[in-house]
Amino acid sequence: MGVKVTPILCDCTSQTQSLCPDKIKVDVVVGELSLQIDLEADIELDTPAIDIKDIDKKVFLEQCEFISVNNSSSNCDCGIVNGKVFLGGFVRKNIRYSAADCANDDGVCGEIRHCTVNVPFNCVVPVEDSNVSSSHVEKGTMDFHGRKLKEFNQSISEPYNEPVKCCIDQVTFKEKDLFRNQVPLSYGPKTEKSFCVIREKMVILVDLTLIQKRKVESCLIISSSSKC
Repeated sequence: MGVKVTPILCDCTSQTQSLCPDKIKVDVVVGELSLQIDLEADIELDTPAIDIKDIDKKVFLEQCEFISVNNSSSNCDCGIVNGKVFLGGFVRKNIRYSAADCANDDGVCGEIRHCTVNVPFNCVVPVEDSNVSSSHVEKGTMDFHGRKLKEFNQSISEPYNEPVKCCIDQVTFKEKDLFRNQVPLSYGPKTEKSFCVIREKMVILVDLTLIQKRKVESCLIISSSSKC
């Protein structure tokens, strides 16, 4: 027999809190960082190629998770913390290449084909002196009553923090493409070779901005000297 729950009491009460009509929730920059991602991958084409025409690249982030590590060594007592950001995503690459469809002693002819692939990456980068709000669960009283432990009292205060989001400001690619397992054409010019595998070595420089939603007074955004 599985677990069974029998409701005994469910009641809700509320107390309206005074609210400044000019208080809003906005995105606040809580950190900035520059990181380097090193990637190496083999990309296999579906058709033998004799050269690469061009490669378009774009970075996509699928994961951005901030974890607080410890308090900052900064002398500023203003909630500055150190942490780490777990990043995950992929580089979308569109490769245009020349296929070797037909050849003779004078030359090689073929179509211009393309192949689109995603090269995944995962990494962890440190973030120093950020302004991320990352309060943890605080447990209050935890009391056992009676010699037979018939009661257990617990008081827990659990703050909920807005998640940290990553915004890409700039990406710079440094790469080298090596043609693997080149073989001479079975017919055609002796100087031409075909390949099906590209070994890609990439160094990606990324500038990121960390953003977190905060409650602020709108007058502070319009003018720092105004008062609500």
